[in-house]
Amino acid sequence: MKLEHVAIDVPDAEAFKAWWCKNLGFRVSSNPGFIMDDSGEAGLEVYRTGETAAAPDYKAMNSMTFHVAFVSDDVKADVDRLVAAGATLEQLKLENPSFHMAILRDPWGVAIQLCRREKSIFIK
Repeated sequence: MKLEHVAIDVPDAEAFKAWWCKNLGFRVSSNPGFIMDDSGEAGLEVYRTGETAAAPDYKAMNSMTFHVAFVSDDVKADVDRLVAAGATLEQLKLENPSFHMAILRDPWGVAIQLCRREKSIFIK
């Protein structure tokens, strides 16, 4: 099976989609409830469900409970750019030359992981 999308319930779906498109390279799908990564093959369904009183409190979650991970060619430069755009930095590890990693939170508290690995973790 191939991953199509992951759904996320956020307080302001339109603002979330706009921030992720502007700062993380996503684009709105032909179905406007979805945003796609730059491959156009995977993405996020973004909504405020209305089936619960409030969206989850992502800021209160440990970043290892839920995060969205991205490949980054320059973790430090991407951290600086995202922090300037309103993200908050939680963790930055640049010591190991074969693995750079950062954890940030977007303005809604959703954890974002940036990774630069010497070798992909996926079998190709």
